[in-house]
Amino acid sequence: MNWKEILKAHCGTEKMGCGCATCREKTNKALSPKQKKLDKNKNGKLDAEDFKILRKKNIEEEILEEVEDEGGALGIKNLKDIADKDELKETLSSMENRNEIFEHEDGDFYTHEPKRKKKDD
Repeated sequence: MNWKEILKAHCGTEKMGCGCATCREKTNKALSPKQKKLDKNKNGKLDAEDFKILRKKNIEEEILEEVEDEGGALGIKNLKDIADKDELKETLSSMENRNEIFEHEDGDFYTHEPKRKKKDD
């Protein structure tokens, strides 16, 4: 018996949240301890926002790992396989705002504050 058949058997519909007491009970249960770890926005349910946060954390970890593998500095081209361009830019910007990563004036990314070139007057 698949999940659709189970739902049909208890209330005659394939949709959770149909309003019957059984559906309300199933959808209002508290999260298990493992699910609570995934509830990153602490709203008591697992939703798209939680998975977006988890994905962003994963991208950040991959970026830091890649920078470390390259000796503490690398260019954006080294990161192109981690995520799509927009997501990568958003994540890098967020990491810069938190001072987890720094962008050099030449465009490379560092895990430490890069030294700026001296301008000759």
